Amino acid sequence: MANKTREGIIMLKSIFKIFAGLVMIVTVLVGYIPEPQYLIELTCISNMLGGILLLIDGILNISKKSLPTNLYLNICLCILVVFFVCIGSLSGFYKFNFSGAFFFLHVINPILFVACYLFFCNDTNKKIKHILIAPILIILYLLFDYIQCNFTGAFVYGFVTPEQISLVYSAIIGIIIYMFMCLLAFGLLKANKHMHKNRNYIC
Repeated sequence: MANKTREGIIMLKSIFKIFAGLVMIVTVLVGYIPEPQYLIELTCISNMLGGILLLIDGILNISKKSLPTNLYLNICLCILVVFFVCIGSLSGFYKFNFSGAFFFLHVINPILFVACYLFFCNDTNKKIKHILIAPILIILYLLFDYIQCNFTGAFVYGFVTPEQISLVYSAIIGIIIYMFMCLLAFGLLKANKHMHKNRNYIC
């Protein structure tokens, strides 16, 4: 009976992951296909990667397999950056699109993905090294943005102009962001461990 209950829970989690993954992928397509020039935005990339991860992992979970939970933590940081920046726009200093699919991309999907990580991924055995490598995806995106700016003359989101930021300042900002992302990863991992303490969840 216990095994059947456990298998039923795993199946429900798998179905939820697949559903959540499809929601994320579909909202990316709906939001960005009409404006393909914005496909390089972190909003698009993080939501698409998160959706693909949930979809594949959900399918694998059905056969009692799973993808590394490190991938969840990496994408959590990226998608939370999107969420925090978008919420910050409510201050009125800058504007973000919250209409239609972009309400999902900027608000619903980040919450959904982080919830999947916290509830469905058991990271109780993760060590400090996993926190240190967790920001690699967001750092790679910032590096990509800096490189593409040298070719196009503008950063993806345009918060600053190329003339306002030198290579040295970029490196300093990168280090600060990396440290902040490590703190955020630590908080997420701490919350995950608290969620799964004395519980037997499977990602």
